[in-house]
Amino acid sequence: MNDPNGLLLVDGRLHVTYQHNPDEPHWGRMHWGHAVSDDLVTWRHLPLVLSPGEGGPDAFGCWSGNIVIDGGTAALFYTGVRLEGALRWQSICRAMSTDDELVAWSKDPGNPLIAGPPPGIQPDLFRDPFVWRDGDRWGMLVGAGTTAGRGMVLRYASSDLRAWTYVGPVLSVDDVDPSAGGDGPMWECPQLLRFESADVLIVSVLDRLPGIRPSHVMAFVGRLHDEGFAIDHAQQLGMGPDFYAPATVTLGDGRQLLLGWIPEDPPAPSSDRTWAGSLTLPRIVSIDADGRVSLTLAGELTSLRGAGGRTGPRELIADAEATLLAMPGEPFELAATIEPGDAAEIVVELGDGDPTDPEVRLTYRPADRSLAVARRGIVRVAGRSAMTAATLPTAGGHDLRLRMIVDASILEIETNAHTMATIRLPSRSPAPRTATVAAIGGPARLASLETWTLEPHRGTLVRPPTA
Repeated sequence: MNDPNGLLLVDGRLHVTYQHNPDEPHWGRMHWGHAVSDDLVTWRHLPLVLSPGEGGPDAFGCWSGNIVIDGGTAALFYTGVRLEGALRWQSICRAMSTDDELVAWSKDPGNPLIAGPPPGIQPDLFRDPFVWRDGDRWGMLVGAGTTAGRGMVLRYASSDLRAWTYVGPVLSVDDVDPSAGGDGPMWECPQLLRFESADVLIVSVLDRLPGIRPSHVMAFVGRLHDEGFAIDHAQQLGMGPDFYAPATVTLGDGRQLLLGWIPEDPPAPSSDRTWAGSLTLPRIVSIDADGRVSLTLAGELTSLRGAGGRTGPRELIADAEATLLAMPGEPFELAATIEPGDAAEIVVELGDGDPTDPEVRLTYRPADRSLAVARRGIVRVAGRSAMTAATLPTAGGHDLRLRMIVDASILEIETNAHTMATIRLPSRSPAPRTATVAAIGGPARLASLETWTLEPHRGTLVRPPTA
């Protein structure tokens, strides 16, 4: 699986559809999978929503998009892909459902609704429609890349969800300060969140080198106008290196929920693994007092907690051997508050039996509130870097408030109730995992430490039906 697509709340139940190859754990002719949850923790699979159509605009796959409700009808917008020689020609298509469970879908016989990109856009870099109610009409954002290699988001408008008029570019690489990190040959998977204080435009950025690969996610804070998107602030959304193509939805209580894709290299042909790719834990998006986008784990995840333990406080001696943190067994959640004191750095490591080469190293420098997360070596996960960094907000002082959830090969980190990091862990040894903390350059204090086992049976998934 890869991108989450139409996140939709119907009668209090969250529907999550996603890019899916049902035939093998490798990228191929993409379908749309489908799962539902009443609590964000326990999930039930439903039959596939979309499959490629022979000879049609989606013959090579049904790629990303989203779903909206118009009256009693669900309208699903997706990227249809067909081959023209070696070119993957991309168009915007639609499917409809009046089924309460959103199981039965029919493709629009008029597909494609938008047969290809406007002038100046590469036909294979035109995808991922995001449709929303825009006053008395409907709006659509489409991810794009220009023939000159510039990432861009395009805008369309419609009165009936079927006939679409091209409005023009919303935002492009050329509108953003180069230091912000948005440069790339394409911006894909656009998402628009609307808060009272500002709008947030989210895009996923492709790398320029080497080749065209997933890279990272950007969030632009500002306001969407008829003329385009006026930026007040730009930031990388979420630390990685394994977070891409997020999708969003507004929950019944007004919270803005986000799910991202955790990519990875597919299994080798000789591997007996039956899956590749997963979605992140659900997180909540908000805008803080400084106008920055904040990510935190959804509160519903605390229902997974099992047996717990509490330790601390404990002094951390400067430059001494790292302090071993008590571990409850796996999978687990860990929450710690670390007072940096006079330390120049606080280093937290997750290990798997080799003290000289940890799986993950988290380094916090209180002087400039910088946080760096690095995984072991060069782990090829969709071609990404093994390290990422962020700056923590000024609110809450210099303490490091850390929350970690480890589930087999995936680590999710929340810091200072603001920043999320997602890491696909490298192949591990059979040794039990350990966690340590150390103070570098001065003493510090582990003010508190709480740990819990997690109860995975609460979220057991059944294999999806194939019909």
